[in-house]
Amino acid sequence: MKHFRLTTIYRSPQRGYQHMTQRIFAAVLAMGLGACASTQNAEPGMIHDPYEGFNRQMFAFNTGVDKYALGPAANVYETVTPEFGRDRVGDFLHNLKSPVIFVNDVLQGEGDRAGDTFARFLVNTTVGVAGLWDVAGYNGMEKHAEDFGQTLAVWGVDSGPFLVLPLVGPTTPRDLFGAGIDRALDPLTWTEFDNNPDLDDHIAISRSVLGGLNARVALDDEIKQLNAQPEPYIALRRIYSSQRQAEIRNGRINEEEAYDDLPDFDEFEE
Repeated sequence: MKHFRLTTIYRSPQRGYQHMTQRIFAAVLAMGLGACASTQNAEPGMIHDPYEGFNRQMFAFNTGVDKYALGPAANVYETVTPEFGRDRVGDFLHNLKSPVIFVNDVLQGEGDRAGDTFARFLVNTTVGVAGLWDVAGYNGMEKHAEDFGQTLAVWGVDSGPFLVLPLVGPTTPRDLFGAGIDRALDPLTWTEFDNNPDLDDHIAISRSVLGGLNARVALDDEIKQLNAQPEPYIALRRIYSSQRQAEIRNGRINEEEAYDDLPDFDEFEE
């Protein structure tokens, strides 16, 4: 059974756009579940990619968006925001995810990790000034991430086929569904402000934009290395799969399966 990585979905301030997104999600989920039967019969260690043609087109689209929009925006963000400031943003955003991480730790039966998540949240929210400083990490309490897509994998739910979606990037039907559950588990989803009913949407957008820019700056070298590969799409598919497996196994990688899909790049250099 193959496992893949999750990309988080944030709410749009436009209610009509929300409904459109939900319909797209439902269509993609139906398409993915329709291929699950053949996924179950895929060879061990192989990434099931029945929509490779579509995925390659979306990968090319996303690469273009990154080249002409996200990449330049991240460069500006890196220029105007010192590393110290980006670290504070990263620590703050990770602390906001703690309730969702805690619930998924519990659902996966990871009592020790759930305790670490709860303790980290208390320490960083108080001593760390609302999570701006990872005080718990400085004192040996390492952070980790969990999501409902991982929880479903632990429960034995198959990932479904590999998908690359516009702007969302690589994912699977299982992880798209998991992203929706994580959204429902997030306390900020249900937070309302009486004096400003749109403030929750503004917070969600700001959180998404800052998180995306911060991540893009942090991953700049990796993205350059990926784009330098003879077959970037195949390299992405392999890296994505192995990372997702490692996340589900809490860092324990099955190397035999993780690299079976990687082609011999020496062949492309001849």
